[in-house]
Amino acid sequence: MSLLEHFDHPGRKQDKEHFSHLIQIALADGKIESSELEMLHNLGNKLGLTTPEIDNLLESNKKSYYIPPYELSKRFAQLYDVVKIIFADGKIDDNEMRLATSLAIKSGFAEQDIPVLLDVLTNGIKNREDEDDLFDLYRKKRMK
Repeated sequence: MSLLEHFDHPGRKQDKEHFSHLIQIALADGKIESSELEMLHNLGNKLGLTTPEIDNLLESNKKSYYIPPYELSKRFAQLYDVVKIIFADGKIDDNEMRLATSLAIKSGFAEQDIPVLLDVLTNGIKNREDEDDLFDLYRKKRMK
């Protein structure tokens, strides 16, 4: 950890931790495909990470302690990113889905909601549906 990372805002630290988890998901099948690498860079940029920060996190590939965001919408958005990474190489690996399930549990989603959550995300991303629409759908299904 560099000296500057000690001064990161808690939200920025959370974004870096989330990005580290995305790297772990991409590596779940043993390698990062070029499509996954491209998506990681896009998601890293979306999180406000610089290219050197992204490259550094990709190189370090360290496991880290996960502190999930408090807001349901932000936790959903992080899981949305995870499932997008799973789909980036065009195939779904059992290891990747186990990691996504584990991350959903660590994020504080109720175990009985996780199958619905992952179903909404996998089908929605496969069909290129909007993240906000999927979040609304998940909240409706969760309320039933």
